[in-house]
Amino acid sequence: MFRRWARSSRTERGSRFGHARTAGWARAMHGLTLGILSAIALSTWLMPAGWVAAAVGVTVGTFGAERMHAEGYRLRVAPIGSALSVLLGYVLHAALTDSVRLAALLSPLGVLRLSESVLFALLGFGFALTVRRFSLQYRIGLGIEAAAAVLAIATSVAAHREGMIARPLSVADWFWRHGVDPVLAFLGIGVGAAVVLAGLLVRGRSARRSLASLFLVLAFGFIAALHMHGLNMGAAGAGADGSEAAEDKGRHDASGGRGYDTPKEDDGLPPAGDGPKARPAAIVVFHREVMPFSGVFYFRHAAFSQYNGVRLVEASQAGIDQDARHDFPVRDEMVPGPQATAAHRSAVAMDVALLTPHSRLFALLDPTEISPMANPEPARFVRAYHVVSNVLTGSFDQLLDRKAGDKTWPADVWAYYTEAPRDPRYRALAEHIRGELKAGYESDPLAIALAVKRYLEETSTYSFVHQYEGDDPTGDFLFSPDRKGYCVHLANALAFLVRTLGVPARVSAGYAVAAENLNGGSALLIKSGDAHAWGEIHLDGVGWVPIEVTPEKSDVQPPPFQEADLQQLLGEMARKEGRTSPQAHEGFRLGALLSQLQNGAAIVLLAFVIVLYAIKAWRLWCACWAKDAARTRLAYRSALDRLTACGWTRWTGESRERFARRASSAAPSFERLSAIHLARVFGREHARARDETSRVDACALAREVGREVSRTTPRWRWIIGCLNPFSWMATK
Repeated sequence: MFRRWARSSRTERGSRFGHARTAGWARAMHGLTLGILSAIALSTWLMPAGWVAAAVGVTVGTFGAERMHAEGYRLRVAPIGSALSVLLGYVLHAALTDSVRLAALLSPLGVLRLSESVLFALLGFGFALTVRRFSLQYRIGLGIEAAAAVLAIATSVAAHREGMIARPLSVADWFWRHGVDPVLAFLGIGVGAAVVLAGLLVRGRSARRSLASLFLVLAFGFIAALHMHGLNMGAAGAGADGSEAAEDKGRHDASGGRGYDTPKEDDGLPPAGDGPKARPAAIVVFHREVMPFSGVFYFRHAAFSQYNGVRLVEASQAGIDQDARHDFPVRDEMVPGPQATAAHRSAVAMDVALLTPHSRLFALLDPTEISPMANPEPARFVRAYHVVSNVLTGSFDQLLDRKAGDKTWPADVWAYYTEAPRDPRYRALAEHIRGELKAGYESDPLAIALAVKRYLEETSTYSFVHQYEGDDPTGDFLFSPDRKGYCVHLANALAFLVRTLGVPARVSAGYAVAAENLNGGSALLIKSGDAHAWGEIHLDGVGWVPIEVTPEKSDVQPPPFQEADLQQLLGEMARKEGRTSPQAHEGFRLGALLSQLQNGAAIVLLAFVIVLYAIKAWRLWCACWAKDAARTRLAYRSALDRLTACGWTRWTGESRERFARRASSAAPSFERLSAIHLARVFGREHARARDETSRVDACALAREVGREVSRTTPRWRWIIGCLNPFSWMATK
């Protein structure tokens, strides 16, 4: 009874999709591949004993499924065996961990290793037993195996996503020490995963089809990897000055093109660390140490100072904010701004290498010199440039008692930088804040700005929840009951309030990065999540001073800085350290080899396709030039190729006579050609047809089959068959 329930009949044994038993070496490679993939997937979660045991369990489970399939056990037996294996694993795990005697004998750590090994060995066995048995019965199961393989490889190197090429350290460090860009390693892993995937999916097919599939996957994967690695090389050449086409459509900020001067409120910066916003954007290499004002590096990308009746936008008149907007330089340029002799400023030179395209350059406050520089790593960076900035240093205490603005400004410039909304609520709130200042500081511009800053910090909540879309979005935020907003709202609110009190102010946008991220080095990583907006006031003899508003309450948790290794790696790439030494060029260099192969890869693939078309054409027409003894066989093969291209293939186990009768609905002449071919092959059993071969031209009959199938096949299907260079591989 159990035999009838557990085993299939002999006619049901073997694969449902009719493939012959796979060779022993193929089964062994398949099992070892799945075992290795399971070890890779679990290596970051388990101790070595655990993931090794899991790999062994998966391998044994794969062999067990192959054996069950060969012996004809029904599919239902595999999940039952898997459930028993999992249950046994948990029972043994609990028994081993609770054993006091075993702990005294092996030590607690030894018991933990043993119990983990037993558990994951049985779990791996159970998983592989069911999945492999299902894939042997139904071809769709191969997709499950392939998905598991891709997931195993992807999770093992997932830390490198979002541009974090220094992660995982176990992969990136080794390649970087040997002079190879880690991205090449990840691309190679991806191509390898594609090959493994193809190998799993073509399991059980003929050798020539399997080899052709693997070759195509490898070729396409290799070309895709080279293309992806070289994408950055062409990014800098998008325009004559490297700017994006979007620059012509409007003014943009550092967050990737959202305009501050559009009438919509959805132009704000996204939350830091939200998905792609944590991607590396640039690396800055300082030529000497510097501690910026308030401990934050502000890299200005644009400034917004012109009030258009709704909000602050970029200046449209000449001579305003010349220190704020800069196109990418083609020669050395001097920038108007505070000189090195200005109080509390220090000249600092730096190199900036962009990892993502920008509509314009950004520079550390405040730039005085900008010049182009050679891209240190074209495969990694979009472009690079050199900046010298007179960085504001010191503290707020040292800037008190200074007058607002610039004594050289004409009246219209003063009016420009102090224009604010006419809503009386701004004036009332600004006067209220100024009234809280100590005697003697009511007219000090810096004291006024700091008082506004403190008021906003105490009464606002940093949040991305609300959007303000009225005629005065800043007023909607500032006079809302809960006052929830982010940097754009806070900076604009500060600028309008201090402008109301006669202090020149504007809003700048770009990147803000904590100086502590340097961590004692000279390279500073800038991420897209560092995009920020802040307020600025102008002090006589000092220049523009950033005023940062950081609310005490926030429903956004900024992620900690965890990219010190990536920052160091990109800094070395930007500096080209050690790249010119003789030692750096000794030995095998994968990067150089791939660069040499890149140009020839497309040619090799094109040549391969041409060869396939040549083989296809030869099989169709070679019978015309063949000797009489082989002409009938080759003509029959030519007719099979024509039918196969249009979707007519012989089923597994189907005789040639039955296939000829079935295909006669599409090509009536094929049945006659089949009879002639079989007469040639089997001799006297088809004597009448054999005699007919002397009177019939097999080549003409094959061509007639082609004409018939072209008339009975939908035109689109016939065209695809003609264009498909692999169709002849399915002929049988």
